[in-house]
Amino acid sequence: MEDQLAVLAATAANTVVSSLSTDAWERVRELVVGVWRRHRPDEEATAVSATDAALDVLRDSPGEAEESRLVAAWEERFRALLAAEPAARQALTVLVDELAGEQAEQDDTPAQRIEMRAEAKDSGIVYQAGHDIHVNRP
Repeated sequence: MEDQLAVLAATAANTVVSSLSTDAWERVRELVVGVWRRHRPDEEATAVSATDAALDVLRDSPGEAEESRLVAAWEERFRALLAAEPAARQALTVLVDELAGEQAEQDDTPAQRIEMRAEAKDSGIVYQAGHDIHVNRP
């Protein structure tokens, strides 16, 4: 497989897996299945089940190790698709561009104003955060 197709397969795999863990997972599923529907319609059901399985993994046991395994699996799927159907190159490029554009739009969303108030009494401790918070206490 030529280097450009290998890079495209890797980029598509990373983009799909990272996008599946967002609120846009339905759109990701639609785009991925659409690629198979156009280029390998006999494998469409496999693409549906693989996408759903990846989504389940990301929801049930999120973590870097699981995400890395999913990226590797999707990269293999995309490599096989490109090897069997070189015309799928354009469809994967569009998929990557569209998902990257949607991620950029989400990243450009203006921050919401959050106002928090708390009061601690009798040696109480208050933790507040506008996003994730990690507290390590003995």
